[in-house]
Amino acid sequence: MSDTGRHYQAVVIGSGFGGTMTALPLARAMQEKAPGEKLLMLERGTWWTTPVGTVQDKEVATYRFLSEKGQPVQFWSSAEHFKGFLDIFTRCVRRKGNEDGLYDLTNFGKLGFLRLRLRQNDGVTILRASGVGGGSLVYSNVTIQPPNVVFEDPLWPMTWDRNRYFAMAREAIGFSVLYALTHDEKTKVNTGLSNIATRSARLAPRWLERTDPHSGRPVRFLDPARSDAHATPPDVSNNLWIDRARVFQAEMSGLTHDFGLVDSSINDLPPEPGPFDPKGQPKNYCERQGRCIVGCLPGARHTLNKQLMRAVLGGPPSKLHPEGTPPLFPNMHLEALAEVEIVKKRQGGGWEVHYLKRDHAEPKRTERRVVTANQVILAAGCVGTSEILLRSKKAGSIPGLSDQLGFGFSTNGDYIGFLDGTRERVSLTRGPITTSFAHFNATSGGGGDPAKFHTVEDNGIPRALSSVTGHGMKLLQSLSRGRRTRLFTLYAIFRYATGRVLRYVPSLFRNYRERQEQFASEDEYTDNIMCVVGMGREQAQGRFRLGGRGETPLRVRRDDGKQFLDDPIYAEIRATFKEFAKRLSDDPAADFVNPFLGDAADVVGGRSIGLTHPLGGCRMATSAAGGVCDEFGRVFDASSPGGTGLHHGLYVADAARIPTALGVNPSLTIAALALYSSEQIIRDLPA
Repeated sequence: MSDTGRHYQAVVIGSGFGGTMTALPLARAMQEKAPGEKLLMLERGTWWTTPVGTVQDKEVATYRFLSEKGQPVQFWSSAEHFKGFLDIFTRCVRRKGNEDGLYDLTNFGKLGFLRLRLRQNDGVTILRASGVGGGSLVYSNVTIQPPNVVFEDPLWPMTWDRNRYFAMAREAIGFSVLYALTHDEKTKVNTGLSNIATRSARLAPRWLERTDPHSGRPVRFLDPARSDAHATPPDVSNNLWIDRARVFQAEMSGLTHDFGLVDSSINDLPPEPGPFDPKGQPKNYCERQGRCIVGCLPGARHTLNKQLMRAVLGGPPSKLHPEGTPPLFPNMHLEALAEVEIVKKRQGGGWEVHYLKRDHAEPKRTERRVVTANQVILAAGCVGTSEILLRSKKAGSIPGLSDQLGFGFSTNGDYIGFLDGTRERVSLTRGPITTSFAHFNATSGGGGDPAKFHTVEDNGIPRALSSVTGHGMKLLQSLSRGRRTRLFTLYAIFRYATGRVLRYVPSLFRNYRERQEQFASEDEYTDNIMCVVGMGREQAQGRFRLGGRGETPLRVRRDDGKQFLDDPIYAEIRATFKEFAKRLSDDPAADFVNPFLGDAADVVGGRSIGLTHPLGGCRMATSAAGGVCDEFGRVFDASSPGGTGLHHGLYVADAARIPTALGVNPSLTIAALALYSSEQIIRDLPA
């Protein structure tokens, strides 16, 4: 084992919303309160950036800048057809031998023959990110505040001014963390949250507005009367809207009054008649390419790697800054391809962080390293943080961890559905991945039941994935069964070849009479398919444990013995999907299909819910009897009287600490909690 002998005031494990929202305020405070002390951020993945010129970076200088700084960096997958699909699954999916991949498809269960697939699935498959910026690299850019009923649950031990920290989180994501702290215009990295409704930027959307009773913020929404295609004559005032947003909101208006455009963490140009560019420094903006989750080629998304690069490395040369810009925090360092194994408490105070450092050129080659710190902030995500602490508990490196460690895992009610054959064209590949939301049972008024609160959102499909949509159900089922990535890719190529390529020969002889399907674009494959995702107040009854021989590294199950899919919220979500399908299709039997839950899944070890918003495992509480950490994320020492003692300098700052399902996208909540925790971490700095 290589002991580097390096010591830091703080080590932050993970660079997603929890890590970034704690690291940047802490680095700023350290410059003032602890000059000379350093902060280290450890990230198991690499840097990712666009391979094409953008408004702000026409020469793709960012990639060269990162490379020259000695940072491992990769390009987003850019091909918009089947080659893009192959690029994603051969280069961008994380697996053994490709540990610098971006997408980590995590399965749980018992392994089958030669570990090629799962023999038994625990019921969930989680897609998580591995890269500088964490979950911000692959999420749908939705910043949404949960309704008040979520925080009224007694499992939330908070004493905070909730709306204040949510407002800070919107500024931290929408502009920058430093702007949220200082309101200095020079610190802005992004142009703020946006409501993207129209087919291109600058078009006037003619939306209506109302006030959100939970946050007090304006909610913009479509006027359904302007989209009534059955009127005589039809009102076509909403024809400039993105088709998916227009159809979703027009039909959802018949099911709930609580719907509208999501606040997107994406730069966009202001709609007319406002000024185009009042400051003369145009920023990257949304070009409606529908590829948010596979990498924004125009560079418009508010991914956290932008803020981290500026903080740690500065910026590349440009016309405005020919010499480049210096880093904001010379006291902050970021080490990519660094995968933490355990955290160890040191005798006499402080912590050791044991991790694997991967070689840039050959990521499967590793070196064991150890650094020490006065403070350690765990922000490796719900799965990562829970696994690190479970390993540390097993190794005995952190004595007195709560017996509640691993408990409280929630699927957040994640559910996805596809409906083929919509009455109107939906144009699934155009626009941001998500444009709109609809809430159900958000309040107790009007006959609502807060226990059944759930959210439904539209969801787009990148063009690179639309080319396999015809075979997508079986492909996604293959992923949920834990099929190895190479086998999955070969399987996809086989299905694509037999389903499409072999049809080209007869198509060539028929095309002169009538255009054949083989010559349709990727956009056309999904014109009449609607994709929606649901989230809801799932009961958070799951529990993580370390896997044993013949098992995945982590296992997960519900404490009540039920399957995750049996949670009551899924019946509510499916019922809403069913009603929505009736409004979208002329087929009375129409319904949304979840590709992870086909009948074939039962034959191969159980149905698996595809998750992108896992929560819990290290939940907050008032003592170690109820959870792993307190409201500030300070980890309990269960061996102390009453279990209220703390492991000084050890914190949890990500989705793992959230004690219940949120029923909405969690990024804004994670950011708000992390900003709240950062104030306590700063108070704990040496005087």
